[in-house]
Amino acid sequence: MNIFKGSGLQKSYGLFCKAVIFLVVLSSAYQTQAQHSVARQWNEVLLDAIRNDFARPTVHARNLWHTSTVMYDAWAVYDSVSQTCFLGDTVGNFYCPFNGIPAPSNIDSARNETISYSAYRLLKHRFQNSPGASESLPTFDSLMLVLGYDTAYADTNYATGNAGALGNYLALCMINFGLQDGANEQNDYVNIYYSPINPTIAPVVPGNLNIVDPNRWQPITLTVFIDQSGNVIPYNTPPFLSPEWGDVVPF
Repeated sequence: MNIFKGSGLQKSYGLFCKAVIFLVVLSSAYQTQAQHSVARQWNEVLLDAIRNDFARPTVHARNLWHTSTVMYDAWAVYDSVSQTCFLGDTVGNFYCPFNGIPAPSNIDSARNETISYSAYRLLKHRFQNSPGASESLPTFDSLMLVLGYDTAYADTNYATGNAGALGNYLALCMINFGLQDGANEQNDYVNIYYSPINPTIAPVVPGNLNIVDPNRWQPITLTVFIDQSGNVIPYNTPPFLSPEWGDVVPF
């Protein structure tokens, strides 16, 4: 016999069961996330930030490379066998000086802290002007707080042995590298030299009588342009994507 049948108690009991199931699933998801490495957690928030940014694959391939590089070096610097690829080395024409850091008492803890500060500082810089900044920047802050790190700590003097300072220094090096690697980051990656030969085409108008060279790219003027991330672009003729990136330092 169902004592709840035909009463408000039946509905309340059903809602209670759903709430319990939700809490169990949420708890399980949190435990699974907690088992991920710190580098994995920073990669996840980076991917979320990319989803909330303009759909520009060349820019974000670079963001993924630079973030992976600082996190790898933050790991390798504490290993007696592994070699860093940016810290204390030259990439392109850019040199990131490094004079060594005292051996920490807890290598795993130092690695996690250096990885976190290097990724945090770099991502805060790269996504500060993103259309999704209002969501992405607080997410970066939240992850730092969850990991137990002070977001206000900005010291770069790693000679003291502070793992967070090394992370800040590593991010600063990568930020400075990115401002001279040929991507034109400081001007929001706009094209410097390239301009299309062909005039724009409007799909609402039949034909293409004004084309100059059918073997060259042609801009398309749209009534409304919404990119792959769902952002409404404030102009309706998307430019050629990164035509000058042959000059960007490769990876």
